[in-house]
Parts: sequence; structure tokens; C-alpha cells
Amino acid sequence: MTFWDRLETVKSDNDVLEHPFYVRWSNGELSREELAAYSGQYRHVVVALAAASRNAAPAADGALREHLEDHAAEETAHIELWDRFVAATGGDAAAEPTPETELCSAAWAGAGRNAEATLAALYAIESAQPQISSVKQQGLVDLYGYEEGPATDYFEIHATLDHDHAESHRRFIESSLESGDVDEDELIASAREVLRANWTLLDGVERINGRAA
Repeated sequence: MTFWDRLETVKSDNDVLEHPFYVRWSNGELSREELAAYSGQYRHVVVALAAASRNAAPAADGALREHLEDHAAEETAHIELWDRFVAATGGDAAAEPTPETELCSAAWAGAGRNAEATLAALYAIESAQPQISSVKQQGLVDLYGYEEGPATDYFEIHATLDHDHAESHRRFIESSLESGDVDEDELIASAREVLRANWTLLDGVERINGRAA
């Protein structure tokens, strides 16, 4: 089994669209209060996604360092887009994180993780985002009555942009794999950690919404 086959298995085993919270999102079963609570919790990992590449960049060189710095800057700019969604749902951009959200934020930010493992984590997250973002955007408009605009801007952008992000991450990963200077198991473990942590965050959202996760 190739590295990419292994990574796809990890992604399939941790598909958050199968989490009960996102299933209920897709079925139109969430209340406005549940969407608001989610918006405040997930904001922490939007911030952490930018932190991941920012944390890894100083130890990288050349084109990889530039790639990570550019990614960090772009994702930092997208926090404001997420805040539009928070405001539209009536959420709290300063909401205290649940323990589950704290775990996910730490996993995504990956302080101390090397550049190659960070790329694997970013690829695992962002290669899944186009489908996830499309499902969220469609649900907000078709099932919850939001108009295209502030409530959906973040999802609209990530439904397309993360294709490019994921492909860029993949090219750097492939170069590292070809050099033989990386531990494939470490990269797989990094991807698994961030995807499982995302599932855990959603468990926390269900818990504060009074639902068993």
C-alpha cells in the first residue's frame, strides 16, 4: 500500500461528514442555537489552522518556508470570513473553548511538529474541506434559510480554494517522500491526529448542545 493509499484510508476512517452533528446539519435538523454554538467553537480551529503553518515555517527553508508563510497569511485573513458566519448565526466569537475544542485546536496548531508532518496534517484537513464546505454552504441556504453572503462566504471560498491548497501541500509532501528523508509513519500519525481531533470537537459541540455524541 502506498503512502497516499494509507492516507486515504485514514481520511475515510475519520470522515467528519459521518459525525452525528454534520449528519443532522445535512438533514436540516439543527436549531439556530446549535449552529451558533458550533460557530463559536469551530472559530478556535480556524485560528489554529493558520497557526499550524505559521508554527512550522521558521524551521523550513526556501520554497517550503515561503509556502507555509503564504498559507498562514491567507488562513489568518479568513478568520474574518468565519466571523461573518458567527455573527450571522448569533454566535460568540469570544466563546470559551470546550475541552474537546481545546484538544482539537492544539492538534491542528501542532506546536513542535516538523514541517513535513505539518504538511501532512494540512493536507488531511484541506483535501476534505471542499466537500465539507459545499455541504455546509448548501445546508445553510437550502435548509436553514440563510442567504448567500456573510453567512456563507467562508464556505464558498473553501469549497474551491482548498483544492489548490491541498494540491500544493501534496507536491511538497511528494518531494519529501522522494528524497527519503521523512518518516511515513510520522506523517500518517499527524494526519490521523488532526482528523480524529476534528471529530472530538464535534463531540464537544453535541455535548454542550445537550446531545449525546
